[in-house]
Amino acid sequence: MLKGGGGLFGLVCRNSRLRRTSVVFLGMVVHFVAFYLIFLNIPDDAPLVTSSVTQHEPYLLPSISIALLCSFLLGLGDSCFNTQLYSILGCVYGEESAPAFTIFKFIQSICAALAFFYSGYLLLSWQLLLMVLLGFVGTLCFFLVEKIQNLTEALEQP
Repeated sequence: MLKGGGGLFGLVCRNSRLRRTSVVFLGMVVHFVAFYLIFLNIPDDAPLVTSSVTQHEPYLLPSISIALLCSFLLGLGDSCFNTQLYSILGCVYGEESAPAFTIFKFIQSICAALAFFYSGYLLLSWQLLLMVLLGFVGTLCFFLVEKIQNLTEALEQP
């Protein structure tokens, strides 16, 4: 999904007035919709059980089609975020892009490892809440960096 979404957003952003912040905001909204559907479709104790029987009931009758929709939405939202993060990293650190991308991938890998660690100990609702909070903060930070980058570019132009 990342390659398809990356190509789509590359074409759309180049030929229109759609900005990076709009794509990142779209990614945040798409992720939040997916998180809400996951919350409704999957039992809260699903990450903690070792058998196929859970103690909690989901809010909706579990549906494969909702689960597939959630996987599509997560891929689309991830595509929104990653393509724009790579774009802004390339703009901000054009001269020293290799170290910037290395640090980005290192931090991303550490966060993924932490998520794998806590995923077996936290209920699904807490995991989703954590993803919503971090997604919101990450989107705000992206907006801040984009604003600073635009101001820097405006000051450098004669």
